[in-house]
Amino acid sequence: MNTFLDYALKPAAHNSSVGEMLPTYPEFSGFVFKLQANMDPKHRDRVAFVRVCTGKFEKDMTVNHARTGKTVRLSRPQKLFAQDRESIDFAYPGDVIGLNNPGVFAIGDTIYTGQKLEYAGIPAFSPEIFAILRNPNPSKFKQFHKGVSELREEGAVQIMYSADEAKRDPIMAAVGQLQFEVVQFRLQNEYGVETQLEFLPYTVARWVAGGWEALQKVGRLFNTVTMKDSWGRPVLLFRNEWNCNQIQSDHPELQLNAIAPVGSGQEPISE
Repeated sequence: MNTFLDYALKPAAHNSSVGEMLPTYPEFSGFVFKLQANMDPKHRDRVAFVRVCTGKFEKDMTVNHARTGKTVRLSRPQKLFAQDRESIDFAYPGDVIGLNNPGVFAIGDTIYTGQKLEYAGIPAFSPEIFAILRNPNPSKFKQFHKGVSELREEGAVQIMYSADEAKRDPIMAAVGQLQFEVVQFRLQNEYGVETQLEFLPYTVARWVAGGWEALQKVGRLFNTVTMKDSWGRPVLLFRNEWNCNQIQSDHPELQLNAIAPVGSGQEPISE
C-alpha cells in the first residue's frame, strides 16, 4: 500500500476565478464532474459526483453554490464503488464523494466555503446529428419530461428547443448515433417511455456570442435555423460547413462559437 501511495498522483492545484487554488487552501471547495440518475432502481435516486479540490469536507456542512448563489446543506455523503455504497463523515482533496441531487447540481458546478470562487466549467462541443424526440403516448408526459430532464443533466445527450414557442418537442443533439440509442433505451427501461425520432437535416451547430441581442442586430439569416440550448442561449443550426462559413462571411460582426460558453448565474430551462 505504501508503494502504491508513492506512485499515485497527489492532489493537484486547480485554476479558479480567483487564481490557482492549492489543495492546502484551508477552505472547502469542490467540483461537480458527473451526475447519474437511477443508480439504485428501487429508489430512483440522483447522485452528483464531487471531487474535493481544497480544504476538508464534513458531513452536513453548508456550502455556497457558485452558479446559483444559494446555500446548500450537504447531507448523506457517500463513497461509491460499483454497486457498493459507504456513508462518510469526512473527505479531503483528491477524494470523490457522492451527494444526493434533488435537481440542485449541474455538471461543472462549483461549491465552496469562504471567499467566492468558481472553477472553469465543462464545455459542450458542437454536435453533428440532430433529431426531434417525440413521445407518442400523451399519458406518459410526466415520465417523458422527467426522463429527458434527468438524462440531459447527466450529459447523456445535449437537448435543444426550437426558438418557435409553438414547437415544444425536445431536440436531441449528439456527436454519434449511439448516444441517441442509449437515451431511447434508458427512457424505455428506466422511465417506461417509448419514444420516436425524427432526424433533422443539419450537421453543424454554432453558439452565438453576445446572446439574443447580438442575433437580433443582424436581422434575418438564411440557410440556418435558430434553436435555444438548455440554458436558453441561441444556437444556429446549419446543413453543412459551407452554409456556416457563408453566414460568417455575410455577417462578420456575428461571432459564432463551436463550443458552448460556460459560466455561472444560469438555470437550465424546462419545457
